Amino acid sequence: ESIVFVSANLYKGNIGLFSTWDTDFDRAKKECALINLVFSKLPYTVCYKIYPEENRRYVDRDPALRLAGSYENIEIYDKKIDMRYLIKQYRIFVTTKATSTLSWLVMSGKPLVFINARNNMPLTEDAYKDFSKGLFLFDDSEHGFYENLIKFLSQPIENIEKLWEEKKIDRSLMVQRYFNSSTLKAGRRSADMIYGEYL
Repeated sequence: ESIVFVSANLYKGNIGLFSTWDTDFDRAKKECALINLVFSKLPYTVCYKIYPEENRRYVDRDPALRLAGSYENIEIYDKKIDMRYLIKQYRIFVTTKATSTLSWLVMSGKPLVFINARNNMPLTEDAYKDFSKGLFLFDDSEHGFYENLIKFLSQPIENIEKLWEEKKIDRSLMVQRYFNSSTLKAGRRSADMIYGEYL
């Protein structure tokens, strides 16, 4: 497989988060728009990896899955297996929303297209600047968003991998800043950050 869309779409029912303003209806519409307006139009087979759902909120089948299943070039992966165990199978990752899944994809070292969802767990302003240098970042609020995403993902996979390699230095800095695994004096560093920022 060449491209996998790692969906972070999780319906909340009446359990919301502080970092999202989308209703479940909004989430479904946006997920369906990506499937309909982007993935179905690519010259590649796209794996649609659903987000493992532990507590299902609705009895009905997800409309995004129903739509994805109607396209010949989209294969649905609906097993309850975390994406970190499937990384070796794909060459290009596409995901959206700043969730824990993002860290696994970033650290894979493989090309990652990140869709910044302005109303659903968006990046901070500083992170947006750094991620736009280290990753392939697309913002869902920008004019021509769907067209630009289709154009980019329709390139030969080798071209995307070459462009990814050119971002290596900026990506290394981004990883150091946002994904550093160092645990040395974590409490002290957190306290210094809070004091420096707010006190």
